[in-house]
Amino acid sequence: MWEFSWSPKTVEELSEWQKQNAKTLSEPERRASVKIAVIDDEPFDAGQNLRNAGYNITELGDIKAVSEVEDYQIVLCDLQGVGTHFRSKFEGGFLIDEVKKRFPEKIVVAYTGGAVDEDVVSYAQVVADEFVKKDVDINEWRDTLDEVIESLSDPVLVWKRQRDALVQADVSTLAILRVEDAFVRSIQLKNSQTYVSYVAGPGINKNVRTIGQSLIASGIFRLLFG
Repeated sequence: MWEFSWSPKTVEELSEWQKQNAKTLSEPERRASVKIAVIDDEPFDAGQNLRNAGYNITELGDIKAVSEVEDYQIVLCDLQGVGTHFRSKFEGGFLIDEVKKRFPEKIVVAYTGGAVDEDVVSYAQVVADEFVKKDVDINEWRDTLDEVIESLSDPVLVWKRQRDALVQADVSTLAILRVEDAFVRSIQLKNSQTYVSYVAGPGINKNVRTIGQSLIASGIFRLLFG
């Protein structure tokens, strides 16, 4: 019977390891450690209150290129009045889809207020990670962002998002298992170079390299190592 020539590390093992080795950051440290971009053609009403609470928020306006959010780990995107440079009827929904395709490791939160085309809302609900009403109380914004920031610091959840991106890119099951092994070993060894070297190595599938290097460049990988 055919068997693996090596014993691959898996996310299930990582989950058990995480219970004993999880990092603990204070609330201010967690909030300050993650860069949040806001895409909105108007001032973000909750922005100043969230900055006062310690969140690292930058308002970008209506972006002209998806690359403008490259340096941010979380993207908050309005559904109305944005995406004008892309000429899509889905407005913010289209932007969210483009961000997730280009940067699958990022968390994107859709939000809106007032009357919005139902097709735009339906589109956004499919492609966004979270959906929030624009005029919700600051407590709901806080709870949503704290939950999202926590998920960005959890290597198990980070890997699962990477795995989903690899599956969508039609990467083979065996290739995904090898990437998973490199990722888990890197986390357990507390040495990011293990994963970095793997995805940059010779003969690596193009989609594996693109998705892996996007994670590394995003800053999310650094959150896992402090």
